[in-house]
Amino acid sequence: MVGFPFWHYLHRTTDEYRAAIRRKMRAYHVYVQLGCIAQGLLQHLAINHTAEVWRCFRSWLRTMNPAMPPSELIVASALRTTLTVFLAVPALAPDLTKIMAKYRRHDPPPEEERMAA
Repeated sequence: MVGFPFWHYLHRTTDEYRAAIRRKMRAYHVYVQLGCIAQGLLQHLAINHTAEVWRCFRSWLRTMNPAMPPSELIVASALRTTLTVFLAVPALAPDLTKIMAKYRRHDPPPEEERMAA
């Protein structure tokens, strides 16, 4: 039968090939489920913690309205900018203190921070 892909007949393939297909399908499903969970968490933060998200947002928007819940993109940006601050406090994440100490970047401070000190 021309036109049907070869995987249409999985019963004719080897057990190893079918196991690889199952593993790949599981990886796809886990990837999509994690994406849905992440987007749901972003929406939860946007709706239930609006003021805190806007306070942590370190960028500029032409149509920014702090009275409205932020978008998922704004929440993700706020999380990105505050993650290092959150992980730097050992009392908030004691298990991550060793990891942060090992992988912390030692970039020179930005110009405005050096001038303030």
